[in-house]
Amino acid sequence: MDVWERLESTMEELSHLSDIKAAAVVRRDGLVITHTLPDGVDPKIVAAMTAAIVGTSEMATVQLSQGRFERAIIESDEGKLLSVGAGEEALLVALVYKDANLGLVLMGMEKAARLVDEILHAEGAA
Repeated sequence: MDVWERLESTMEELSHLSDIKAAAVVRRDGLVITHTLPDGVDPKIVAAMTAAIVGTSEMATVQLSQGRFERAIIESDEGKLLSVGAGEEALLVALVYKDANLGLVLMGMEKAARLVDEILHAEGAA
């Protein structure tokens, strides 16, 4: 299985969590790697915005001496946008329902983020 198939398989597995509407793997520089975003949502814009949100959040965490950044959670009246690091190169983003079980979603995202990091590192080493 090549890197793209492995990444898509990881995204598919994550999307089986019923509280997740859609997800994406993006590079920290704002480029899209893969996604399950719905039609009508521009993955390039989502990737760029997510990279900016996480980058700013990481800088704020450092400046405020709050340790290592873990995740960004944006809440709206329609749901939540969760962003976690997936290694040094990537971010994992999920769009979840308003009443989502955040504990369950975050556990799934952390597992998927580790897999994404392993997949990308294996590809880089090859």
